[in-house]
Amino acid sequence: MTWLARLPDGDPDPDRPARAPGTGTDWQRLAAIRPEAVEALAGLVAAAWAECDPVLLELARLRTATLLRNRAEHARRTARAEAAGLTETKVAELAAWPSSPLFSARERACLALTEQFVVDANGVTDGQVAGVTEHLGPEGCYTFVQALSVLETFQRACLTLGVETVPDVDELASGAAPTTPEELR
Repeated sequence: MTWLARLPDGDPDPDRPARAPGTGTDWQRLAAIRPEAVEALAGLVAAAWAECDPVLLELARLRTATLLRNRAEHARRTARAEAAGLTETKVAELAAWPSSPLFSARERACLALTEQFVVDANGVTDGQVAGVTEHLGPEGCYTFVQALSVLETFQRACLTLGVETVPDVDELASGAAPTTPEELR
């Protein structure tokens, strides 16, 4: 049972993220019920993608999806990251990022921070922050961590509410995704 009024009952099974994509509540229904919240979250997602390297952010988003067992989110790709050079070959190697020659030191630093952030943000070390700062600078590190926080929040919210069909990240980032009842009609 969901705690959000007027959404269909969800699956109380803790393995819920392992369900097939497309079987949960869709984004448009959630947006019709809570347009202000959905619009605010979509705005945060847009800001995250506007400020960060799309390849780094896509790698972090996909690694987060793996760690959270979010199959629907893991199956998605962003055109921004693909246009910036991210390949399916690299995505297929993502689980092996610490040792795969496909990943740069910059990507490894960001992925190390991503993993620790998702598993236990309080466990992020000064060394992990320094690693990202070395490659992105202080402002870039701050921006990356804020973007990571937004994308993790987005994924956790979708998992919690059973939302598996969402607009493409590029639609959210461009503001093209419907979020108000008027746009949904």
